[in-house]
Amino acid sequence: MSQGVQIIDPQERFSLELEGSSFFLRRIDSATMVALERRCQGQKGALNDEVLDYVLLDWEEVTSPMGGAAVPCNRENKLRLPASVKLKILGAAQGLRAGGESSAQI
Repeated sequence: MSQGVQIIDPQERFSLELEGSSFFLRRIDSATMVALERRCQGQKGALNDEVLDYVLLDWEEVTSPMGGAAVPCNRENKLRLPASVKLKILGAAQGLRAGGESSAQI
């Protein structure tokens, strides 16, 4: 039997596995989204960057193309992720729920 729709808990965390990397995320609720929208008002394209920075907490196996060194999970590096990866992260963070075992895979 389905558990139905679950509310978003601010403490909820889950992981997303993509192309051999692990991304550690939190979901975003409507109140946080409204606050980010207000902060970005009049700044074209800034909202997606703000949402990505909010939902993406950490990662493993994300490396530089120049030598393969691990890169820190900071705002600058988050914004340098490939667009396809960013879209999957944003989609996962806005999903119905993180998954039964606090892990989601796309």
